[in-house]
Amino acid sequence: MKFLMIILFFVVFSNTNSCANKNNAAVKNQEKESQVTKKATFFITLLNGKDVSERKLHITFDEEQSSAYGHAGCNTFSSKYTEENGTISFSFPIATKMYCEKNAAIEKEFFKTLVEVKTRILTEDSLVLKDSNNKELFSGVRSKE
Repeated sequence: MKFLMIILFFVVFSNTNSCANKNNAAVKNQEKESQVTKKATFFITLLNGKDVSERKLHITFDEEQSSAYGHAGCNTFSSKYTEENGTISFSFPIATKMYCEKNAAIEKEFFKTLVEVKTRILTEDSLVLKDSNNKELFSGVRSKE
């Protein structure tokens, strides 16, 4: 009888731990999903009306850190941004310092244009950044990753 009670006791507590582990795993999965939704990457297709889709320019918004980072043609960059009352403004981007003769002009235009942005329009799969005159500066599509 003692032996049966010990086995029963062991089975009851081992099942309790497995339920707790399942609950912990579910909570961790929810945390990962919420972290993923706070970052969104967009491939830039238009810059000041010009098709730049082959340049592989991209920008990632990290909502939690209020920062944006990505690739501007040659160098990677990062920039803080602030949003209030429906407007967004970027600080001047910090970038690596590689020189790429082929992409220097597009990168210079990218950085110059980024600080002019005043409106961000996000949809499920696209991004549009506009200036204070409502002129479309950037247009992009959400990364599938």
